[in-house]
Amino acid sequence: MTEASPVNPYFFGGPVKDPRGFFGRGEQLQIIFDNLLKAGSTSVIGQRRSGKTSLLFYLATDAAHEAFSFDARSLVFVYVDPQLGMHGPGEFYRRLMDLLAKQAPEAMLSPGGETNEERLQAVLERLKPRRLVLLLDEFEKIIDTEGFPADFFTFLRGISQSYDVCFVTTTMKSLYECSSREFAGSPLFNIFQMVWLGSFTQEEFEHFIRETSKRCGAPMATYKGEIEALAGRFPFYVQLACSLYFEAWRGHQRITPQDHIAIRQRFADETRPHFERMWKTYLNAAEKAALVSLAHGRPCPDRPALHSLDQKGYVVDERIFSSALTDFLLYKEREGETLVPDTSMRPAGPTPKGIWVDKDKGDVWVDGERVAPLTRLEYKLLVYLYDNANCICDKYGIVEAVWSSDYIDDVDDPRIAKLVSRLREDVEPNPKKSRYIITVHGRGYKLADENA
Repeated sequence: MTEASPVNPYFFGGPVKDPRGFFGRGEQLQIIFDNLLKAGSTSVIGQRRSGKTSLLFYLATDAAHEAFSFDARSLVFVYVDPQLGMHGPGEFYRRLMDLLAKQAPEAMLSPGGETNEERLQAVLERLKPRRLVLLLDEFEKIIDTEGFPADFFTFLRGISQSYDVCFVTTTMKSLYECSSREFAGSPLFNIFQMVWLGSFTQEEFEHFIRETSKRCGAPMATYKGEIEALAGRFPFYVQLACSLYFEAWRGHQRITPQDHIAIRQRFADETRPHFERMWKTYLNAAEKAALVSLAHGRPCPDRPALHSLDQKGYVVDERIFSSALTDFLLYKEREGETLVPDTSMRPAGPTPKGIWVDKDKGDVWVDGERVAPLTRLEYKLLVYLYDNANCICDKYGIVEAVWSSDYIDDVDDPRIAKLVSRLREDVEPNPKKSRYIITVHGRGYKLADENA
């Protein structure tokens, strides 16, 4: 390797912060900028690794404003990362004020005094005629944190009306799906227009290949077909496939048949953990059944499931987006794993015996009686156990489903046990002799459901 060797331009290790490395998403960006012109808010929905954080970073850049002829001089963009340990409104307001002090020091008040709603409103008043655009990444973490009461979300709605504060949030599900029944009726969620981040369009994919080829000097367009077959048009997987092709090309300025085989194997190794997590945590039974049908080359009649998978980027033109995902599913079947639980016998309504969850309405029924609304974490735990009825759910699956994968190292067994105990208090006829939520010592928990 010489000093003149081209640099690998492909990046899949985290969010893109350099606007020169951001590609695509033209339709979604146009919607967001149109909303900002009208003081409107946008909810961006996308799977893990779909580029949600990169999109928020790009929104605040001069490059984005120039590309969309957007006059941002009256706006102050502030990015808030909920992973920084905000456990309630007070910490949220302090973090926001610290960020605002860097962006608009002229609007800040003199030091001292409690950082609360009134102080934030005073800063927003001083900020006029400029307006705040609040970029809230992984907003479900705030929704899921028990320290944020309903009044907090009502306040956010209030400042959107009184001070034209705009919100751009990112979540993996729609805001209504992220919220329990207690919060789903919050007036805040009514102000958002939803946009989905799935796969690149064909034009965006081809532009990405052409532009990165120019930058690195590698003939990536020559391998465009192989890259698309392997990675589809899902940005993260495209970056990964391109990176592998580039490294092989950089070694001897060409791609041999042996290189193609090695690249496919390396891609399968790299993507397997992502596919495992996706399969165990982020797909419902109907989506799994649709993917299994497509993996076997069978048409899928479930149009809603196909539409949902298309929004998520896992299906493109009614086919699985990646040959590697198809191979992954077929391999799991050959190993004897049951990919889709048989729910054909599950009743369509409350039963005289057992737990039944109406996920459309968020209602829970036990032995034919509707129970009082659960907390957000209790409901998410129950839905995860319900979707995997009679199967053992281990700690890692529970943490990912209830808190998210970012909390794997933070949520310990006692915290899970405490949440299970609270859930039993709400749904078990006799919490001390649990009939439905069973502890499998040393392995996890399962929901006993004779109808599943």
